Amino acid sequence: MAASLVALAFAAAPAQAANWSDDSVGVRYVSEQSEPGVSHKVAKDVMNFTHVSGDNLGSNFFTIDLLKSNNVDPSNAGPGGAQEWYGFYKRSFSLSALTGNKGGYGMAKDLSLVARFDAGAKNTTFAPAPRKVRLGVSAAMPVTAGFWDIGVEVMKESNHNGITGKDVSFSSAAVLTSAWSVAMGPGSFTGFFDIVGPKGKDGFNEATKTETLLRALYMVDVAGPKSGFKAGAGIEYWNNKFGCNNATSFVKNSCTATTPVLVVEYHM
Repeated sequence: MAASLVALAFAAAPAQAANWSDDSVGVRYVSEQSEPGVSHKVAKDVMNFTHVSGDNLGSNFFTIDLLKSNNVDPSNAGPGGAQEWYGFYKRSFSLSALTGNKGGYGMAKDLSLVARFDAGAKNTTFAPAPRKVRLGVSAAMPVTAGFWDIGVEVMKESNHNGITGKDVSFSSAAVLTSAWSVAMGPGSFTGFFDIVGPKGKDGFNEATKTETLLRALYMVDVAGPKSGFKAGAGIEYWNNKFGCNNATSFVKNSCTATTPVLVVEYHM
């Protein structure tokens, strides 16, 4: 039933004009990220484009990162650092809009059906090319200024293993996810987390582990709230990255890291 509603809403989505939208470009820097199989922490420069919009049925969210590693994470084309891209599109369909119920749902002020598609690629020897589909439900929690969403989803992932030369189709996995941006003092506390359950065996026939990714930032307006410029700092925590077992990885402790993050954005 939920899949049918999602399909119907997707069919109707192109006819919906946006009631509001926000586009931003930004750069961020992480100094100590982990990469499975890489013995040193990796510094990365990241360029980002993000689009968010809302219409009468719900919202759209699209984001893409272009990432450049330092040379401890080498590319397959030479001694320089690897380059990669990763992005996703998420469509949310408000149950309040679909059903006409304006009274909320328990603690949540609204519930949404969520469909998301992720894709990426990286020019390393491993040559990952992840593709993910996520379907689920998200609850909009009542906050006075900003938003806070909590969701439960099911994810199906495929990827490429360039070392074995084979594609991998993972088992379906449960996902607990949240995203927020809440006004706090002169700025806002923003971020997200994803907790992805085990997804079966990886391309080396090793059992995957529960993966946790958290990024939490404090952002402030630069040169006034109407300038469009924002800057901030925070932390990123990634444990059992991509489901890699940090305890048994052939390069120990290469699947987890906590790193500071610096961010500058321009909102158009």
